[in-house]
Amino acid sequence: MERYGLVWTCLGTSPSPFPELSTDWDDPAFRKVTPDPVPIAASAGRQVEGFIDVAHFAHVHTTTFADPANTAVPAYSVQVDEDGLRFDYCSTVSNYAVGSGMTAQDFVWRRSFDVRLPYLAHLTVHFPNGRLNILNGASPVASDRSVLFSPVCFDFEIGTDEAVKDFNARIFAEDRLMVENQQPRHLPLEAAEASFAADLASVYYRRLLRQMGLSTA
Repeated sequence: MERYGLVWTCLGTSPSPFPELSTDWDDPAFRKVTPDPVPIAASAGRQVEGFIDVAHFAHVHTTTFADPANTAVPAYSVQVDEDGLRFDYCSTVSNYAVGSGMTAQDFVWRRSFDVRLPYLAHLTVHFPNGRLNILNGASPVASDRSVLFSPVCFDFEIGTDEAVKDFNARIFAEDRLMVENQQPRHLPLEAAEASFAADLASVYYRRLLRQMGLSTA
């Protein structure tokens, strides 16, 4: 079936219900752009965990949208249900491109994450004048390799389709470097690792994957 700008298939005979995400994808007021797939030398679990990590912006995305001096990670809470986990993360980290000249003084940016197990995540970034939706679909290729599909939709003007694709490619290139530098390249679910309050989403994500019966992801 075709949905969110992608063609989906299931190799099993009893597929799970198809994930219904933001209704923005069905709204004609939202422009849809599908960037090129991104090959990643790390597992799908590693990629998704990196995508939902809210602490890495100031350390990884300094050439695209984040301020390296804005390292604070405000507290947030996570809600869990049978499909996965959801959380809202509110901070002063802007989503405007570095060098664009656009600012939102004193604006609190809300990023709404919706994670569907095992390897699908959806992010809605609430801008001062609209919303940007990013689908993060990590497709496993091997235990330590995956391919990322990341269609977007938005209801405000942010440039041509090619400009949108280029900006997203730069962001995911930064994410890819971060993820590929982690060892092991798969996500170990049995190993104990130290965590901090900023890692709350990752802690829940790993816990839910373990509950699915996975030992690595």
